[in-house]
Amino acid sequence: MEMLFCSTVVGLPFLIPPMLFTGQLFKAWTSWSRHLYVYGVLVIEAMAAFIGQLSVLSLIAIFGAANTAMITTARKAVTLLLSYLIFTKPLTEQHATGLLLIAMGITMKIFLDDRSNKKALNSSPIANIPKPSEDKELMAQSDYAGEHEESRPLV
Repeated sequence: MEMLFCSTVVGLPFLIPPMLFTGQLFKAWTSWSRHLYVYGVLVIEAMAAFIGQLSVLSLIAIFGAANTAMITTARKAVTLLLSYLIFTKPLTEQHATGLLLIAMGITMKIFLDDRSNKKALNSSPIANIPKPSEDKELMAQSDYAGEHEESRPLV
């Protein structure tokens, strides 16, 4: 939340002067006064953008940047495919090749991660088992002792 707020506060001074200099701010203001429904549309779009940005930042906090990039790329590929199916656009060879490459890249990433996790588990099974005394010490030192993983804050 703080990052979204700070980026907006820092970005606003960079946007306002050019809008004043070109006169676009005044044109927009007069258009808004003639079409009052625009205020509702702007509020809905702002809320949707906020939820989207918060979702991406939460994904980064939980799964990391690389996995979030794969998730957003897969979402874009599915959106592209659905737009071709719903709006009956011609699907060219280049589009199909792009979708296939995206699917192959995500599949390879999942396969390689799964394979490396299996190697890590098989390499030293005894070293991965925590001692009971270490578990108790870690839980005692933790600020969130006794809480479930799901109830912890993301950041």
